[in-house]
Amino acid sequence: MGKEITIYVVTGKKTDIDIECSDLKSIYLKEKIFVKNVRIVPVNLPSDNPVRKIFNRYVLNMTQEELNIYWNEKYYEGIVPPVVLKSQEAVKRFLQNVKGSIGYLTKDYLDKNLKIKCILRVKIDEKSFDSR
Repeated sequence: MGKEITIYVVTGKKTDIDIECSDLKSIYLKEKIFVKNVRIVPVNLPSDNPVRKIFNRYVLNMTQEELNIYWNEKYYEGIVPPVVLKSQEAVKRFLQNVKGSIGYLTKDYLDKNLKIKCILRVKIDEKSFDSR
């Protein structure tokens, strides 16, 4: 039986941008860099983080290996991957302090200093997806 996980895509209060859930892949692959003349700074959790694994699979539709190949190719174009921060708490602080930043968090890390841009409700099959 599957389990539902909810991930919130958020910005800090300083970031006044409108995005759709459908924009997330192009933002996180750095194909979309500006929204309303605001430079977007996507933020990731470490590649072994369960929330990042779910985000990669269900939003980017890519494995970590596929992302590594993608970013190796983009590196030669001068494009670097999103910032990686070590914890959801670090992501939250970054979003509150850096205009244009966007990240994803679970409910426990939401507060009044963040603006929810998109809510991702994902049903995962625990047998086919190891979230550890």
